[in-house]
Amino acid sequence: MTVDLTLKSVAITNREATPKALNDVGSGGAGIVREVSNYIASVTASLSITSIIRLVEVPSNCRISSIKLFSGAQTAGAFDIGLCRTNADGGAIVDQDLFGSAVSCAAAVPGTDVILESGQTTIAEMHQPLWQWAGMSADPKCMFDITAIVTTTDVTTGTGALGVKVQYVQ
Repeated sequence: MTVDLTLKSVAITNREATPKALNDVGSGGAGIVREVSNYIASVTASLSITSIIRLVEVPSNCRISSIKLFSGAQTAGAFDIGLCRTNADGGAIVDQDLFGSAVSCAAAVPGTDVILESGQTTIAEMHQPLWQWAGMSADPKCMFDITAIVTTTDVTTGTGALGVKVQYVQ
């Protein structure tokens, strides 16, 4: 069996460069995993499309490795899982469905990782700082909110809990 030894990840290429190049934390370089988790105890019944639920905040320069979505059965409703500026920073939507797109919460969601669910993220983008992943040209050096935005179907009855658990390195 022939083995091709010429294929190397960026991290290995950096290690073998002369002089050696340092790898960024979370992208080939070791880092400490941080976790932020929170939820709302009950989704309000009759949420309409575009209603925003702000769940947790993360720094703009972090590298997110996992976003797990948890939801009680909402009977009807779907959410985009995205990124917004904090309310103190104007509250604007940065990317409504950066992570998840129209994720159904009609039935219970038992901690599903939605980081790549939207299909708009590549493997290379996952290794970028969040600000770059979100399409910005420079780090705004701020906090962002991970949000659930009602989409495609109103939440007609709701009342189930909704939350996320986000893991990232910095």
